[in-house]
Amino acid sequence: MLRVGKRLNIKELAASIAQFEGIKRKYPISEVILPLTEKIIFNYPQIDILRSFGEDSAVIGLSEISYTHYFLLAMDGMWSKLIQADPELAGYFAILVNVNDITCKGGIPIACVDMLSFQNETIGKALVKGMIQGSKKFGVPIVGGHLHPNNAYNSLSIAIFGIVPREQVIFSNGAQVGDDILIAVDLDGKFNEKFPFAWDTTSHKTPEQVQTQCRIMQNIAKRKLVHAAKDISNPGIVGTLGMLLDASNFGGTLDISQIPIRENQSIQQWLCMYPGFGLVLTCDPSHSNEIIRIFSENKIAARICGFVQDLNSLYLSDGNEKALIFDFKTNNIAGIP
Repeated sequence: MLRVGKRLNIKELAASIAQFEGIKRKYPISEVILPLTEKIIFNYPQIDILRSFGEDSAVIGLSEISYTHYFLLAMDGMWSKLIQADPELAGYFAILVNVNDITCKGGIPIACVDMLSFQNETIGKALVKGMIQGSKKFGVPIVGGHLHPNNAYNSLSIAIFGIVPREQVIFSNGAQVGDDILIAVDLDGKFNEKFPFAWDTTSHKTPEQVQTQCRIMQNIAKRKLVHAAKDISNPGIVGTLGMLLDASNFGGTLDISQIPIRENQSIQQWLCMYPGFGLVLTCDPSHSNEIIRIFSENKIAARICGFVQDLNSLYLSDGNEKALIFDFKTNNIAGIP
């Protein structure tokens, strides 16, 4: 479990974050999906699966249906600890995280379906209440699903469908050596009391404000300003960047002293937070200032926090010293064998 409180030096911090449960939960993915990565031969040649495992959402082309857009598919299951701590928040987050998986590709979320299981109606109603709040906030309808009432456990998974113009899709594995690493985070938020790693940036905003933020990446994608991007999710800032670099077959150095952070927040907790709106991106250095400007115009803090290197590892730096946090030869966190 991440230690929060005592200020750690960079080596202690790297060792602590490497043991964060949100990161360690990613390690089994590559072994689990190995049988699923075998090439499947389709009888329909018009189906083109551009990217699947390792991406926030799969990118699929159907030439006979759309020559202008790719279809995006993603699915997320809520962490049982979050459901136990606050089922209503879990329902809300189930929509939020799926929307983020589409928007970080430069895409437009279209609709969701759910798989809901609960032990009693009280928990079930709380989960559904949160889902409805999320659907209204993000403007994405829930159009179907499946229900297991009176189940032995509580569980919620949501799948989402979206679209993205073919020439604008942003992949997770496109980082290039020499790229700047940018971190963008909405600082207008607060940590949830029941689930201390959830940085809530959306519940107090209007649907118009939230949906405007969701369209930021469409603008960036249209202008082809980034090489790779992922929304900051369960593994936190460091773990999400590690997944992006691992998928890109490169490494880099992250200067934690440059990361946008809310005043008086613990750096240990901040590096492992799950924000309502947060992204890691890599881009040609010539585009960094323009990307930062676009985020700033939308009240999102963004800064250059490192650079991509021809390495198989990720280092944390405090501006002076640095320490290894991931060796991708042994720490496969991208979900790609």
